[in-house]
Amino acid sequence: MKKFLSLVLALVMTMSLVTVSAGAKDFTDSSKITYKEAVDVMSAVGVIDGYTDGSFNPTATLTRGAAAKIICNLILGPTTASALVADAAPYKDVPTNHTFAGYIAYCQKTGIISGYADGTFKPANSLTGYAFMKMLLGALGYDSAKEGYTGPNWSIQVAKRALNIGLDDDLVGDFNGVKAVNREEACLYSLNTLTATMVEYEKNSTVTVGNITIKDQSSAKDMVNTGKTDGKIFKADGKMQFAEKYFDNLSVTKGSDDFARPANVWKLKAEKIGTYADTADLTYTKSVDVCDIYKDLGLGKSISAKKVSVYVDGVENPDQPARDITKGDDKNKYGDNGVLTEVFYDNDNDSVVITEVNTYVGTITKTVKATDKKDAYVVVAPESEKPANFKNEFETDDKFEDDDYVLYTYSLKEKEIESVAAATKVEGTVTVAANSVTNNSDKKALTINGTKYKASAKISGENLSDVSVKQDYTIYLDSYGYMIYVEENEA
Repeated sequence: MKKFLSLVLALVMTMSLVTVSAGAKDFTDSSKITYKEAVDVMSAVGVIDGYTDGSFNPTATLTRGAAAKIICNLILGPTTASALVADAAPYKDVPTNHTFAGYIAYCQKTGIISGYADGTFKPANSLTGYAFMKMLLGALGYDSAKEGYTGPNWSIQVAKRALNIGLDDDLVGDFNGVKAVNREEACLYSLNTLTATMVEYEKNSTVTVGNITIKDQSSAKDMVNTGKTDGKIFKADGKMQFAEKYFDNLSVTKGSDDFARPANVWKLKAEKIGTYADTADLTYTKSVDVCDIYKDLGLGKSISAKKVSVYVDGVENPDQPARDITKGDDKNKYGDNGVLTEVFYDNDNDSVVITEVNTYVGTITKTVKATDKKDAYVVVAPESEKPANFKNEFETDDKFEDDDYVLYTYSLKEKEIESVAAATKVEGTVTVAANSVTNNSDKKALTINGTKYKASAKISGENLSDVSVKQDYTIYLDSYGYMIYVEENEA
């Protein structure tokens, strides 16, 4: 094992800590990835990669051996980590020629992992959330023995620390430590590790007074960063975040996405990996009173309109001005049926950003295959209100037929379509038609086959006041279940 360790030290000293290729990969199954920011960043820096068929397979279970590789890639960088070898089997079921032998041996010698009591590691087995969090804490500098990450109730100690420092931030649902970790969850936890602060321990001392010996064991303390890398992760704080120590070519700053939502902007060297919107504090898909925003944010005092920014499809709109976020305002509203309204609250400066993203309906008029000069794209013809400065092309590998009804979003900020998806189709006999003759903005609803469908703010097609009861109609729904297009079936 001494030969193995000397090889590791030589590699770390003579090679760059991180040797990576820039640019987030466009996986063939990108639409199935929940944690796109995490997957993009982790794949861009070479910590984890996709499969030879171009897919990422986000829900595939992570194995114990693959987890060891991720840890080594995080600490050493993929180039250095790939050169790791083991001159002796680290565990009796991990021979020196095993795919993950070098990674497992490194993690074993650095105290990041431990095997089973029978001397095995079981590299092909899945590992729990607790086990992976323990490995990430080890990478951050936490000592398993000192922190109680071994022995009885080790998982409780791991969970307390990992959740406290935010390694599960942005996880959909609650963290379940006994559940097997999948590939995209591993990316999320690893991304959170990049922005977590590293720790170190002072040397332990022993003092003897008479016949009494006192051992002073220090607790984990934040690692100090006074170098040039301080501030690579959001802002300078004098502390050493993981990425500031091991990924000196990686940086993230605060910015905004194409819909003006607060976002993380990741770069590798000078090349942009991507821009990823923050998770909203509040989300609505119908109109919401200002007083409800106040209540849902749990505010104790009003926020001045001067500290409120409002954007519709990425730009400021005079029809939706910034207003005081105050307790009693039930007259002013934001959003509407089928409008994604997100609220972002910045506790540091007590400010609010409200963004509204409309869903529009259109049809596919052309599908163009990819060439060596241009990616595949579709041409969309608006069926409802057309956004200003409309450009009708959208790059996508998804398959559509001509004349398909689709839902699309549009950024007025970037003057381009941001997403295209098939609309859900419903056919049947209208039994109830509700409409408003006094309020043109309140389009009301139709009941078809016993189900009531409310109208989206951007509904198009047949005017609801012209719909005949007991006649057959086809309606199309947006992604929130609102009716966005209505057409009468031919007899």
